[in-house]
Amino acid sequence: MSVSFSEQVRILWKTSIHAVIWGVWTACNRLIFKGKLVDFRSILSLIWHAVSEANHLEIGCMWNCMDDFLILRRFGLLGRPSKSLVIKSVVWSPPALSWIKVDADGATIGSPRVGGYGGIFRNCRAFVKGCFAIPLGQVFGFEVELLAVLLAINFAWKYMWHRI
Repeated sequence: MSVSFSEQVRILWKTSIHAVIWGVWTACNRLIFKGKLVDFRSILSLIWHAVSEANHLEIGCMWNCMDDFLILRRFGLLGRPSKSLVIKSVVWSPPALSWIKVDADGATIGSPRVGGYGGIFRNCRAFVKGCFAIPLGQVFGFEVELLAVLLAINFAWKYMWHRI
């Protein structure tokens, strides 16, 4: 599944890049023309301030996914999800004793297009018991998802993990 960033996150990234360039340019000019060194922390502070100000502008909102939300959180910013969008954090939980949990997924870049699938097996203590990742040629999205599940079941049966 390919995820595109929302307009707000794009603007925050652009703001960050511009703030870094401006901070370096300002520091170079102070050094060249005034002979003063600029503290690295002051440039970082400038960047955080610029990104924070960009976040407070009414420039749009997050539209698509948890990735946007996490990027904003890394910047220490509050995201504004669309009113029609509900973002839910999903937490992995281990299986019961003597069971194996398999997380398998497949993805394509378009349909039909190049795709791949993979999976991971974990026990009740969340230790990885095994994993797989397989690239594919031209496939449809539903084929990849189905192949991921079938291969996960095949691996589980092969290694005698009958409680998945």
